[in-house]
Amino acid sequence: MLLVRRSVDAKLLSRMDPGYWHPAYDKIIEASQAPLARLGDFIELITYGPIVTGRRPPQTDTGLVVIHQGQVGATGVDPTGAIRVAPGSPWDRENARLRWGDIVLPRSGVASVAKNRVAVFLGDYEAVVGSFVDLVRLDGIDPVYGLLCVKTQLVWSQIHRIINGVGTPNISFDEVRSLLVPVLPERLQLDFRSKYLQNVHPLHLAGLGGEEASAAQAAQNMGHLITRLDALVCGATDAQEDTTND
Repeated sequence: MLLVRRSVDAKLLSRMDPGYWHPAYDKIIEASQAPLARLGDFIELITYGPIVTGRRPPQTDTGLVVIHQGQVGATGVDPTGAIRVAPGSPWDRENARLRWGDIVLPRSGVASVAKNRVAVFLGDYEAVVGSFVDLVRLDGIDPVYGLLCVKTQLVWSQIHRIINGVGTPNISFDEVRSLLVPVLPERLQLDFRSKYLQNVHPLHLAGLGGEEASAAQAAQNMGHLITRLDALVCGATDAQEDTTND
């Protein structure tokens, strides 16, 4: 006999797509050997850029670089071809301006959030996020390490679970805050940060300058960092000594 509960969990009501409840998602979380915390516990600010309807921003040769989804690459932010807007214009908002270390996360789209496109902003230029890109400012966890966490199997599987089964893939502020991230000791966080800044970011910048081999090497080194972090989170003993030798 089928028993019907009088009250139904709010999440169940909102997620009737069967793919969301696939047990593989929970198994990935349960396999973590690292302490887990909600990303929201470390979020100082989360916002997206101004929404201006009915008109396009006037092009300027100077001004703020607008980081849209197309500027969020696999190994970093790519301002090449980005539009610029005048400070104080409708496309500029103070709390949507990027600081060094802010994470930029496209919040919708098959070619963006569904492809796990997320980067950390390390630019020395003034920039603001566009309306379909989230600015996530972290406190209490290293932002470069935080970026790598989002790209791990543990966190990406949670994002995939959230966007699975809906019309247009998208992720809300509350869903971003709910993501469980592995919290490794500070020395390991800083080691990952150092490796990214040494072995990925310079090659990423060289790739922006047209050096295709550097861009490919940046992607490879990024992949190695994520693989090593995945191994640490899963408790692989050979990953405990160091992060990577790339």
